[in-house]
Amino acid sequence: MNFLLAAQTNLVDEADQLLTQLPETEFMGISLWRYALALGVLILGFALKKVLEVVVVRRLVRLFSKTSFKYDERIVEALGKPAGAFVIVGCVYLATVFIAGGLYLSDPVNALIRKSYLVAVGFIAVWAGYRLVDVFAQYLDDIASKDDDSVKGQFVPVIKQSLRLFTLIIGGLTILSSLDVDIKALLGGLGIGGIAIALAAQDAVGNFIGTLSIFTDRPFKVGDWIIVGDKVDGNVEQIGFRSTKVRTWPKTLMSIPNKVLATEIIDNWSRMPKRRVKMTVGVTYSTTADQMEELLRRIRQLLRDDAGVDSSFFLVRFTDFGASSLDIFLYYFTQSTQWDEHLGVRERVNLNLMRIIRDMGLSIAFPTRSIHVESVPPELAAPKK
Repeated sequence: MNFLLAAQTNLVDEADQLLTQLPETEFMGISLWRYALALGVLILGFALKKVLEVVVVRRLVRLFSKTSFKYDERIVEALGKPAGAFVIVGCVYLATVFIAGGLYLSDPVNALIRKSYLVAVGFIAVWAGYRLVDVFAQYLDDIASKDDDSVKGQFVPVIKQSLRLFTLIIGGLTILSSLDVDIKALLGGLGIGGIAIALAAQDAVGNFIGTLSIFTDRPFKVGDWIIVGDKVDGNVEQIGFRSTKVRTWPKTLMSIPNKVLATEIIDNWSRMPKRRVKMTVGVTYSTTADQMEELLRRIRQLLRDDAGVDSSFFLVRFTDFGASSLDIFLYYFTQSTQWDEHLGVRERVNLNLMRIIRDMGLSIAFPTRSIHVESVPPELAAPKK
């Protein structure tokens, strides 16, 4: 920013040399030509700002919209208003210098004017960088979702927050440097206090690393059903800079620090290609071997014919002689992973299974116990007729 200040200072000096030859008519101790020149600079500045925003920016946007690179017009739009503000600040500084030149101000006051200009330019630069963050975040999001459209837009808030914070930090240090502040000494002076800050910022750093881990590994996205440990079970609603929000099944909103998600095992149920059913059906011991074979055949045919069942793999086996039943093991997958559709398939299969057992004249077993009495006390024996 110092080179801008030097260029404008040279411009003011040359203008002073040319205009000092004009007749000296003063108002409040300042030559009228200085007032006129300052007013002309301000008028020119606002005119240039209007031309820049209305003509130049719009034409550049139309021009770049025809190119294959879709971000160039967004960059122009982002820089349009900061560029107009830069023109206004520069003209205000020139006008101030022209008028101040007739007041013969002290060096500290002149230095204050110059530093004020540098600070204003610094804030405009930070503003421009802040607006460019949106464009850069969109660019990174497009790259991240190039191979997987399902994650598009998922990490834009995280990217924006990180880049905006980085822009503010770098911009603040740059502005301080333009004010002749010794940045190294400033950071060094924070050494002792920095230890306390570092201890207090451990959670923030851990959450930031967790955010980067989620962004790079992508174990889940917004809308996924995840289970983390024995406390988190629900759908992801938002992935933030510090935490991830999960809507639990009781409809409460749970916020989990990202550093926790970076170290825990995450079970993503939404990534299932199909959903498993594992169950055991028991029939009574009155079932014969031939009936059991026929029952197994019909159950297998039932699973093959059901459109909601993945027929590429399933198991139907007579596995155990249970305490009260002959146990048949069923293992299959539903085509849909949606909870309600999955339950609908299970319900349909179970109802058809009941019909098959009924049509074969068999019964589903339930826990029973037979008691054999070897002898009965005489007083409890039934009276003889």
